[in-house]
Amino acid sequence: MTPGQQPASAGPRAALPLVVAGFVISFVVIGGGIDTVSVFLNAIATATDWSRSGLSLGVSVGAVMAAVSTPVVGAIVDRRGVRAPMVAGVGLLAVGFSILVAMQAPWHFVVANLFLGPGFAACALLPITIAVTLHVPERTALALGIVGAGASAGALVLAPAVQAVIHTLGWRSTYLAMGAAVVVTPLPFLLFALPRGRLRARATPATVATTAPPHLRRALRQPGVLPLAALMILPGLTAFSVSVHLVPYLVGLGHSAGTAAAALGATVGISAIGKIGGGFMGDRFGVVRVLRLALLLDVVSLALLQHAGGSCALAGFVVLYGLALGTQIAVIPTIAVSVIGTDRFGQLFGLLQL
Repeated sequence: MTPGQQPASAGPRAALPLVVAGFVISFVVIGGGIDTVSVFLNAIATATDWSRSGLSLGVSVGAVMAAVSTPVVGAIVDRRGVRAPMVAGVGLLAVGFSILVAMQAPWHFVVANLFLGPGFAACALLPITIAVTLHVPERTALALGIVGAGASAGALVLAPAVQAVIHTLGWRSTYLAMGAAVVVTPLPFLLFALPRGRLRARATPATVATTAPPHLRRALRQPGVLPLAALMILPGLTAFSVSVHLVPYLVGLGHSAGTAAAALGATVGISAIGKIGGGFMGDRFGVVRVLRLALLLDVVSLALLQHAGGSCALAGFVVLYGLALGTQIAVIPTIAVSVIGTDRFGQLFGLLQL
């Protein structure tokens, strides 16, 4: 073991603080800070004369900044552990939310997202996903599913709560409260729960036999890396497309706006079940087998979506899509570590998410 390197966890109970920390941080930072953006955009556009296109530009800038930051965050996790990038992320989020609270023009929203994008990348799911994948010795997929379910539960609970608070206090005061929650929530876990120092991968047959070549280009040319990159992009791309287009698509098919919004919310809730259930099944029956099943469900759900004008087809899509998406999120990091190895896993994992 190298100096300053975190020893491998002794068992599942030793990893419990990390899993709990991941669930709570995901609940607030992702479920509240990220998944309520559309609620805030609608409130801001309604209360001001700012164009939705200008506000959407800010969201796009934030997404690009987050994507560009992921390889850097992963590299820092490899060298310094999870605490260093998360502390930096908390600082960036504090700056970004301060700008949101005080903004007086649409371009301020764009500037805020220059800080929020890398802040969320450094403080949200990526460092904890890497830590759980490398640090949890058993039931890794289930642990990842529990952490990911925090984001789904947060979106279900906090999105309507944010809407209610905006209705009472206005969007500016609500941004202040949300920003405080997003910045403060990781702090106790940074002090007491998250592992210190560099992460040492737990010893399993999947990780002992596979280590990345010393050069980045050679690592990216390993067998299986390109298919892995496609698998890692798929859940995010599908989720983004559905979250943006599902409601207007269903309204265009004749459903009411309320029914369309409920369908979107239901996919989020069922994805939480998919994350935990898919993680459990992945550990029990093999992550590759479970991923194949999830991809099959994904194809069937998208086929049903073409006929979602009917209630039965819509219900089938919601259930199958939610289960498939959640399962993919839970098992793909476990597959990734067996493909790209443990050396510089964070950097490679972050790079493949671009």
